[in-house]
Amino acid sequence: MGTRRFLLLLSLFGLLTVAALAGGTVRGRRAPAAEAAACNKIAFPSTLQSLVDVAQRGDVICMTPGVFRGPLLFSNRHGVTLRGMGTHVSVLAGGDKDSMLIFDSTDLVFEDFTLFFGHPANAYLSNSQNVLFQRIDAGGGGIGLHYDLGSTGRIIDSFVYAMDGDGILIRRRSNVTVERNWVFVNGGVGVSTVGETATTTITRNIISDNEGPGVFAGQTPCALLPPGFVEVPDCYLTNLQAFVGDANIILDGNVIQASGSTGIVMFPGTRGTLRNNRIWRNELSGLFVWGASISSEADEYNANEEHAIEFRAYPDPLKYGQVGKLFPVRAVGRINNADIHDTVVLPQTGTLGGGVLGQGANMDVSNSRIYRNRGIGVSYVNTSLGTIDNNAIYDNRGSAICIYKAGNVITAGNELHGNDDDTPGVCHETTP
Repeated sequence: MGTRRFLLLLSLFGLLTVAALAGGTVRGRRAPAAEAAACNKIAFPSTLQSLVDVAQRGDVICMTPGVFRGPLLFSNRHGVTLRGMGTHVSVLAGGDKDSMLIFDSTDLVFEDFTLFFGHPANAYLSNSQNVLFQRIDAGGGGIGLHYDLGSTGRIIDSFVYAMDGDGILIRRRSNVTVERNWVFVNGGVGVSTVGETATTTITRNIISDNEGPGVFAGQTPCALLPPGFVEVPDCYLTNLQAFVGDANIILDGNVIQASGSTGIVMFPGTRGTLRNNRIWRNELSGLFVWGASISSEADEYNANEEHAIEFRAYPDPLKYGQVGKLFPVRAVGRINNADIHDTVVLPQTGTLGGGVLGQGANMDVSNSRIYRNRGIGVSYVNTSLGTIDNNAIYDNRGSAICIYKAGNVITAGNELHGNDDDTPGVCHETTP
């Protein structure tokens, strides 16, 4: 485990208590609404697994205070609740094993305890439906909560942090709602939905300071894409269809910030709906749409690096006529009523820093405010086409609207002032 995450684990009990008090809920104590069903079984560390093995629908197993060693196995269990005495009071620890394994089960509730330091995961689910984690503290370990192989459920009001890998991982036809959680300081992606997932709904979370992207949706990458370049690693070109997925992702009201990579990554074939999110201070672009389809309504993109938003054809917009009739796959979408501002340059090159960039994209940018970006306000290049209308584009240090080697681009009703050049269509950078 990295030093950063290890030190976080040592200090986080106190930190999370302060944060929870600020949010109106004391961690380590159940909210009154959670006490609908009374405990009918009491589990000690020595008896928990045996009680789970014979649990019937309607059973509520309550853990005593203490440390329970994983892996705790739920196999073919249905309609069971496992409740702790509070986070940091009842602790299920994995160590060199998973903290919890859930197979072929339905209608399970896990609430009010800590999952700690499980490897490969704090909780792994396979072919299990309607599984709820609420008021869970998952700290340290390999992966936080991992839904796999057609699993469904919800993760709400929980903390997932300090993992070596992804905080929340949703894979292979799984369908999960992630709501009102803190997902932070993980070594991989904050929330990752990969491998032919169904629909992932991510609502009102704080996703912060993860080393990978804040959110990733699509097929599993074969390699990272180089920042600032359209050329892709050869492993994508050897089997282009393998990286085109069919996931659907909804993001509403989240804060996605301070990622060590892109804020949100949408891989080819993914469909995304974004509303009312704040996407800021990410170390690459705020939103990267690669051969995917999205709509962004009333989102804020603030102080990201490289670009606020980039739409790009898959595998790249320079490959037309070189990669067969089905490719490139164009990026498609609409940005409406967005606040896009204060983008900074890519530190590795000292260049870029624009607001919205389309490369091989069919996209519309409407009714938005695009201002104080270090580079160009809006760029349509390399066969991009669409409409730029009714925006306020001002005080950008590059030109207002760049159109270069593009298709049919309509500009109408835009307010342009204070940019390096306010003439629509002019492409002028002021970065090195």
